[in-house]
Amino acid sequence: MRGSEAGSEPGSDRGPEPSRGAARAGKPSAAATGVAPVTVRAAWRFFAPLIFMTELNAISKSVIHAFLARLPDATTSLAGFNVAFTAYYACGSATEVSYLVTISWLRDRRSILPLLRFFCLITAGPVALALAVAFTAAGDWLYGSLFGASPAAVREAKLATFVFSLSAPFLIARAFTFGVLMINRRTMLISWSTLARLASLGGSLVLLPRFVSGAAAGAAALVTCMAVEAVVSGLFAARYFRAFPAVAGPAPRIRELWRFAWPLMLNSSAEMGTVFVISIFLGRLLDPDLALAAFGVVHGLTGLMMSPMRNLLHTAQTLARTAADRTALRRFAVQVVVVFALVAVGLFDTPASHVVLGSLMGLSPELEAACAPAMRFAFVMAAAWGFSALLRGFLAGARRTGSLALTGAGRLVVAALVGSVAFAAADLDGALLGLAAWFAGYGAEAVYLALRLRARPAPYTPDDQNRVKV
Repeated sequence: MRGSEAGSEPGSDRGPEPSRGAARAGKPSAAATGVAPVTVRAAWRFFAPLIFMTELNAISKSVIHAFLARLPDATTSLAGFNVAFTAYYACGSATEVSYLVTISWLRDRRSILPLLRFFCLITAGPVALALAVAFTAAGDWLYGSLFGASPAAVREAKLATFVFSLSAPFLIARAFTFGVLMINRRTMLISWSTLARLASLGGSLVLLPRFVSGAAAGAAALVTCMAVEAVVSGLFAARYFRAFPAVAGPAPRIRELWRFAWPLMLNSSAEMGTVFVISIFLGRLLDPDLALAAFGVVHGLTGLMMSPMRNLLHTAQTLARTAADRTALRRFAVQVVVVFALVAVGLFDTPASHVVLGSLMGLSPELEAACAPAMRFAFVMAAAWGFSALLRGFLAGARRTGSLALTGAGRLVVAALVGSVAFAAADLDGALLGLAAWFAGYGAEAVYLALRLRARPAPYTPDDQNRVKV
């Protein structure tokens, strides 16, 4: 729906029209929109529960790493799990746009069927690719030739890829229910859902190794806890979904959803796609299994600390409605970046690093030595990831997503350029090279989006101002 349609919606509570000057500037005032301006405190109220959600999600992967690190052939299992996770979610992460599509397009109960049809459509491709990798020679080429993993790691990765493909319906359900809860500002319920996910992970890691082993056991545990999270969040979201009106305007069409979503899909795929590209170059180093295993641990731990940064996208998309809102959200983002950078420095630039890597993660001395130098620089991801997500959220909230396809591709190119150093110096520290390429990709995207928004500020969407109040 556009702004012209919003005023005719049942129960519309639009305020008076903006002044002529404000309309020309494209910056509606708080009085004109009928929505209180966003404050830094309001942003923290929305954002803080999502910290727990993303931290608990990231802990899931690190717990699995700790489990695999204690297996007899830990390096092989870690390498197999990490390349399978990277490959599947490089494609499957496109479905993460379901959150954003739900936030922007769910208006009434009738919208659910078009949205679910669209989500199934965008999920079918990644599942088909995963099955081809798992059961054909494509997996041998991908993991053995392209990634450079050992034959044993390739076998584990192919089975883990099949297991990961089973997560597709749970990812769709979770994205939809999380979107409903975000629309209603019930982000604490999202955190409770993720807590249930983490609680189920311990039982999964005890029971599932009786049926599958190595990397596949880790993948099965991850899929199981995703299913638990989807069920619990669905129970929480049901009452809020029933509160939507039966019909509040035209149902979203597939063409509209696709036009909004495809740039976001490419950009989202670039998140794991960047790790995918980096892993290809790490497979060219002198000890590819060690480099892949170490970067997998570094990626997981850095994600554990920094993954809340991605919620700046949802926060900006949901809350930014005026120029004043965006100013407040920029100040808020600076605070978030500083907090998480200090956490990273405190954990990994101090003796606590050995406690985390050696004791909690259970890494061998060889793996710990391979990970420690990179983790000292993990704090740099706070700024790159945080500001990149914030600026993407401004554009998504304004439904101006086209440029995000370009920035996602640019992130891959920049990461590849940095990673290509491996061809010239095969004895480089793999985890440190991987982190540098990862940071460079997000940093370049943040700089580009900042310059683009400065030159051409994103428009505002008055119809969305009526849906959710601060």
